[in-house]
Amino acid sequence: MSKYEEYRKMYPNFYYHGFDLSDNENDLFITYHFEIEHLMKFNPTLKVPKIKKVNYDKGLLNKIIFSAGLAEIASYWKATCSPNIIIKGGFLNNEQKKWLKKLIFNGLGEFFYVNKINPSYEDFVTVSCNSKEDLVEDNGNYEGYLVAVGGGKDSITSLQILKDITNKKAFIINNRKICFDSAEIAGINEKDIINVERLFDKNIIELNNKGFLNGHTPLSSCIAFISYLTAYVNGIKYIVLSNESSANEASVKGTNINHQYSKSLEFEDDFRYYTKEFLSPKIEYFSLLRPLSELQIMKIFTKYPKYFKHFISCNNGGKRKNIGKTDGWCCTCSKCLFIYIIMSNFVDQETMVDIFGENLLDKKEMLNYFLELLGKKDTKPFECVGTVKEVLYVVNNLASKLENPPYLIKYYKENYEVTLEDEKMLDIIDSKNNVPEDLLKLLIKELLG
Repeated sequence: MSKYEEYRKMYPNFYYHGFDLSDNENDLFITYHFEIEHLMKFNPTLKVPKIKKVNYDKGLLNKIIFSAGLAEIASYWKATCSPNIIIKGGFLNNEQKKWLKKLIFNGLGEFFYVNKINPSYEDFVTVSCNSKEDLVEDNGNYEGYLVAVGGGKDSITSLQILKDITNKKAFIINNRKICFDSAEIAGINEKDIINVERLFDKNIIELNNKGFLNGHTPLSSCIAFISYLTAYVNGIKYIVLSNESSANEASVKGTNINHQYSKSLEFEDDFRYYTKEFLSPKIEYFSLLRPLSELQIMKIFTKYPKYFKHFISCNNGGKRKNIGKTDGWCCTCSKCLFIYIIMSNFVDQETMVDIFGENLLDKKEMLNYFLELLGKKDTKPFECVGTVKEVLYVVNNLASKLENPPYLIKYYKENYEVTLEDEKMLDIIDSKNNVPEDLLKLLIKELLG
């Protein structure tokens, strides 16, 4: 019997009991209550600042907080993959149950793949709820923009596209210094930064250490709901994410398994539907960069060298501002290599080495990541990286231009045919997006200008 089957039999029930809320003048403090029956309880928390006085409806607030808890379920449920999720703390109709089931199944696609689990969509979980529906109506007024800032090139590019837009706030989670730095350089005043504190329950680490199931979860779905909650209590109309069209590509060839599922257009459309149908139609969630590829975003980003020493797109190197550590590039992961490759299409190697501290294209130990990024393996790296086509475009360009190519580019030239791609791919705008027309014009101007 596999661990998956064993744990499902031993721990058949996962409970979402609800949440406690402390709502004061300056912030919301939320404690969620989850439980794997007969094993462990979990109490992750959220602290959401309120930076202006808003007369919001308490009933709708509770529905939004409850919904944000739905996205947190996967992080704890995955330890045992209990066949029953029992919702006690709020109401879900049949359509909402299906929505949650899809999020967990697709959001844990990488988790299932890595753990060699092949679940049936119909049978992997049953969501039940016996609570009564509490009907609410949103009579609030909203204005302005909440721009999610993660410290990487993407959110910085969004800030640059929106540089002339007034009434915008930066949305940051957990005090990352690099986020504050990039927001400050983009001209966002400290009073216009909303920093949310999200703390997961470390009991899940205890289970991980004991050998319970573990793996990647759809964190961006949590961020979506937290940003929505933040917008609601601060009276903000537009929530601006910076997910790109490249996030739609599967990580495993011939499947729908996608490390970036909760950054994909499919999730974005589902989230927009959920919030408009079951919460409020007045708050708009969208990704400003959805019409662009990673390569196009880098084209815009590299027009602004002032950010070169103030961005990090490495999950290993990022540290938190409030513990006094600095951010940096680890220079050993696939994400670092990907950023180094596509940035090299627009920036000379001397500058690249100055940014990263070394030439990642000259590291033999990066070869496997390099081949994965090129699509020469069955899977792309399970990281937030661009499409195979984009990487091939840049690598072919570098192979044809560099006179003394570093190790990885030399390896490519010796083992594969160098063919130049169509330059027009840098100008193509993906029409499948939810960007408001006025902002789409600003984006196109920035790309083609």
